Amino acid sequence: MNEVTAKVKAVELVNKDVYQVTLEMESFSFIAGQYVMIQLPTGEQVPYSIGSAPGELPLLTLYILVSDPDSLAHKVIEHLSQSSEVRLKAPGGDCHLEKETLNLSSEHILLIAGGTGFAQVKSLFSDLVARRFQGKISFYWGVRTQQDTFADAWLESAKQHENVSVNLVVNDDSDEWTGRTGWLYEAILADHPDLTNSLAFISGSVGMVYGTLDQLEIKGLKENNCFSDVFAYAPRPEKPQL
Repeated sequence: MNEVTAKVKAVELVNKDVYQVTLEMESFSFIAGQYVMIQLPTGEQVPYSIGSAPGELPLLTLYILVSDPDSLAHKVIEHLSQSSEVRLKAPGGDCHLEKETLNLSSEHILLIAGGTGFAQVKSLFSDLVARRFQGKISFYWGVRTQQDTFADAWLESAKQHENVSVNLVVNDDSDEWTGRTGWLYEAILADHPDLTNSLAFISGSVGMVYGTLDQLEIKGLKENNCFSDVFAYAPRPEKPQL
């Protein structure tokens, strides 16, 4: 990863606790699916998936969840809000569209996100569309409540592309939400009972990633056809031998 400087163009609250950050980065390149490390004046470094596609450069988008005023994320937003420039290490991560094991001639790619894992799969989705990927793209985003959603305009525009399905799944049922509810993997398996010929990118917490993978493997998804940053920093525990 290289040390680079970005201009801070905007820091906007897009729901009750998620900020959309827009940076401007000249002479920078990355692959959809990669991340940046924001460097704080304290020396702390915080990783965030890039939420925009390479074709949107020199602008670059991040989505930052701030659920605790004592968190590093809160420090990041304070720093960005008070600064015209920010130091980054970038790009990082090998869960991207140039992996040597990834076959972009596949007939179906699943893009699966929990919470602000949305950023990474949004970048992947946008770049696949820009590359005119010929297979089917199935985008699934799971959130706890309807109030946890954001990027409504982008979601609506994403639905307009051919060979694409965009699915928002809310975990907690309520009278206000009339869309899909339940666990994310339940929606995926209801739509795709056979995943033998599918690839999947999964972005979210460690538990969400491995829990989803366990369920999708039952329906034929091969582990070597699944990609996640979680695999690098939290290797999957060995399954018990029966």
